[in-house]
Amino acid sequence: MAQAKRKTATKTAKKCTTCNQARRKTACKTKKSQGISNQERMHVYIVTAMGMIAGILLCANAAMMMI
Repeated sequence: MAQAKRKTATKTAKKCTTCNQARRKTACKTKKSQGISNQERMHVYIVTAMGMIAGILLCANAAMMMI
């Protein structure tokens, strides 16, 4: 029984791998994620602490109003 031949030619052209690598490298250099800095981390801690203190004071104020 004869087998069907496989297609060897494709409709799309082969993409240049060196071009893609060069583009990827430049994109990585310009847009590098370094995470959060220490200054931003301290700012988040301070704002969170102030929010918690404000919540505690609000609850204490509400408790005093009830008495």
